[in-house]
Amino acid sequence: MSGLSRSENGTVRRALASVRDWRGSLSRLRWHTVRVLAPRRTVWSRGVRLTLQCENWITQYRWETFSEKEPETLDWIDRWVRGGDTVFDIGANIGVYALYAALRHPTVQVVAFEPEYGNLHLLRDNVMENRVQDRVEIYGVALSDRSGVSRLHIQDVSPGSALHTESSEFLERTLAGRPVVWREGICAMTLDDFCEQTSLHPQAIKLDVDGTEPRVLTGASRTLRSPLLRTLIIEMPADTSARHQCAQQLTAAGLRQEWRDPQGKSTNEVWGRPTGERGG
Repeated sequence: MSGLSRSENGTVRRALASVRDWRGSLSRLRWHTVRVLAPRRTVWSRGVRLTLQCENWITQYRWETFSEKEPETLDWIDRWVRGGDTVFDIGANIGVYALYAALRHPTVQVVAFEPEYGNLHLLRDNVMENRVQDRVEIYGVALSDRSGVSRLHIQDVSPGSALHTESSEFLERTLAGRPVVWREGICAMTLDDFCEQTSLHPQAIKLDVDGTEPRVLTGASRTLRSPLLRTLIIEMPADTSARHQCAQQLTAAGLRQEWRDPQGKSTNEVWGRPTGERGG
């Protein structure tokens, strides 16, 4: 600080330090305010404790309905997933089932796929806050019937939302019939290419991608036929033709339907490999 005396330099330095302290205090206050306004909520379900970030009505809903929304998915994790399994969570959203699987079975490895930016951000935070980053690996890619550049057509940009559609074509509506409000470029891969490049091979797969399930299964023909794959839970598409296509693809891979909701309230189905054909 040229032109200033030693005492004046000291005064300026103290003033700058005071400003930095004030800014630091304000920053910490903002952080604590955000934590209060968007707190983490605790889930207790079937003896498992985890926390979820609740920053809007959708993430609040996912917290409130954790145990009731898809009890069959929790049943599948409890009964079909085994310790030591590699579990692929395709369409992980903010990670409610990835977290539950990792905490229910501490020796499983969960590979979570989620291409949407807002969901991916909360998925990462939820994994780290629940301290399961050594058991849950996240990939921000969409699984499809081809590998390359694609687009994600989004019907709601709120974190935690769903019903988006991956497609390299421009869509005005998602496969769920919702108007597209935003498109973002993403990378898409076939599941077969992913497994080949990473040497990760699942024993259990959860598949819920809001209507593009047939495309994911088309790109997973080798993975589905692998004797290592023991079980799969899939949310069947609403479209009758797409649902029939999924059933054909799973049957052709040597899997058979093990469970479906007898009351027809849930579109989830559990498929498994006959005992004599399983490996690993």
